[in-house]
Amino acid sequence: EMAGLDLFGVASAEAYDARAPEGRRARDLVKGARSILVLGIRMLDLPLDGVPATRNEYTADFHMANTRLNEALFGLARSMQAAGLKAFPVSYKEMPGWNLENRPALGVKLLQHVLTVPKVSERVEARMPDAISYRHAAVLAGLGELGVNNLLLTPEHGPRVRMVALVTDAELEPGKPLDPSLCRPEKCGYACVKACPAGALSRDGSPTDKAACFAYYISLGIPGQSGVRCGLCVAKCPVYREKFRTSS
Repeated sequence: EMAGLDLFGVASAEAYDARAPEGRRARDLVKGARSILVLGIRMLDLPLDGVPATRNEYTADFHMANTRLNEALFGLARSMQAAGLKAFPVSYKEMPGWNLENRPALGVKLLQHVLTVPKVSERVEARMPDAISYRHAAVLAGLGELGVNNLLLTPEHGPRVRMVALVTDAELEPGKPLDPSLCRPEKCGYACVKACPAGALSRDGSPTDKAACFAYYISLGIPGQSGVRCGLCVAKCPVYREKFRTSS
């Protein structure tokens, strides 16, 4: 609350690692990891409501939310380290002016034209996962559920949240996963799937086609540099509206 954030949860590192692929586990980052802390903040509604016309404003909001999360995460990690605990912050790494994914602009632009090649697409898919999946950790922490759009849907904010995580050896009481009840695609008519301009989402909730999504982002500009965020799968999901959540 002091950091101006909206979500906080704890996931068991053991439970997370049991589902995570090799090399992407909490204990690959912190030896003896016991807990994964998830921090989240809600984005502003009006910039999201207006996309694609307000993509510039939404993108600014997106990066400001990530900046505030990263600052809070760094402060929390410092406090835990000072207390003698291990603390590994998994911050959001793509920010304007300092894209830590090291994707040269020209190379990224050229990649747009070969992403449809199956072998290239598979390679992109394999190289894009984060060190820790914020959304999967958040589900284990009881902060929400995964929707058809493969985003975290929270009871109060729907998918309109940004998240970061921290891996620690502190033994904290983990949350309990919620019973899925928020995503009701038959009620909203698969709004997120219909809205996706890249065709990256499926009605059966299959994993997002990251190569198709990435290719569309490149068409909007270089991610982390001059590019804007898409936001349509977030904007069109009605779960953030209380009326949608409570009506039958």
